[in-house]
Amino acid sequence: MEQSLASVTHFSFSNDLLNQLAQETQESVPALRSALTRAIPVAVQALAGRVSGPDGPETIWKLGREAYGASVLEPMATETHHGWIARGESLMRGLLGESYHFTALRVATAANFGLPVAERVLSAAAVAALGVIGEHSQEHNLTPEALAAWLVQEGGRLPGMLLPTSEPTPVATAPDAVAPTPGLATGVWAPVGGGQTYTPPAVGGSEGRSPVRWQWGALLLAAVVLGYVFGNWQDMPFKQSNKVGVAATPLAAATPSGSQGGRYDASTGNYIYDTGQPLILHLADGTTQKVGATSTENRLYTFLADPTQQVDSVNRTKGWINFDRVYFEPGATTLTDESFLQLRNVASILKTFPASVVKIGGYTDSTGNPLKNFQLSEERAKTAMLAIAGMGVDINRVQAKGYGGKYFITPNTTPEGRALNRRISIRVIKK
Repeated sequence: MEQSLASVTHFSFSNDLLNQLAQETQESVPALRSALTRAIPVAVQALAGRVSGPDGPETIWKLGREAYGASVLEPMATETHHGWIARGESLMRGLLGESYHFTALRVATAANFGLPVAERVLSAAAVAALGVIGEHSQEHNLTPEALAAWLVQEGGRLPGMLLPTSEPTPVATAPDAVAPTPGLATGVWAPVGGGQTYTPPAVGGSEGRSPVRWQWGALLLAAVVLGYVFGNWQDMPFKQSNKVGVAATPLAAATPSGSQGGRYDASTGNYIYDTGQPLILHLADGTTQKVGATSTENRLYTFLADPTQQVDSVNRTKGWINFDRVYFEPGATTLTDESFLQLRNVASILKTFPASVVKIGGYTDSTGNPLKNFQLSEERAKTAMLAIAGMGVDINRVQAKGYGGKYFITPNTTPEGRALNRRISIRVIKK
């Protein structure tokens, strides 16, 4: 019987490749091989789902041929190797979307790895799978369409759950019927704006509890929570839904701008916001976002989805929502790497509401030259606007305006206050 794509990909990790991976991650070869048994099916199913999307067959056909041509299944020179690893990570982030972090967490918890190692393993699995796909395509002289059909079939051969458990993990069959997990507290489902939001229970534990056991418990709970979203692991993350989910409770939606807690990070000069209790946002296009109750995403989505909340066309200082994870390099208009995740989240939300129009506001603290501060705030607002537009939102739906040191939300007398005032905000001007 012909071996599956997943098994061939697993066997393609030679001792040399595994040793190279072990040196990079400082993990043992047996542990990495075990982690790959969980990561490879994820990569295969993600690639199988991609061929069903726009230009999917040609995209995967070309990527596979390129990977095989680059000999990714053999030890490579350092520069080439790192380049492909970066491409693999980018590919998996794009394919898994908002479930990427959760997927990496599952791998990390099962293998007792740190999250960066799990992400590295997912990247390696994706690159190796592409190499095997390219080899199969070339040896059998497959067209993009024929390769897509084979890949979809291979994705369907995989089992459901990624992680083995000592007993079956119950999976909810409906948003309002979450099956309880023995020994775990139950969260709260709440109907909001025609959808459902799930709030996990606060995690508490006695002193001395093993961190790995705590993560495993939280992971099992998350598996139950996401059961209704993804249906089962075999469909993740490509299962579509026509149901709109709203990711905020009325209390979270009423949280005033600037009232979030957090801390000042002296090393970066940024204010690190506490985004509150985790929530799972289920968008109308079937994608999900794991965000905080007081996060930018949660508050923006709730405002757009809740018909009782309307744009104030008279007082234009009302309705601003601060980005809580968008930062710039000091004194510059360059976004930091971590900023793009929240901008992608916001872009996805805006695409869910195609009639909406928003304005991005840029602000600085009051130190320095006021004119330069205004120019800096204007350029930063435009940078964020263009980033969102580059993620698929019509540029005509996003406006940008800089306000310099005006409209500060807290006194500029302390480093913490100045960090809070250096911000990018968003306001819905049309629903």
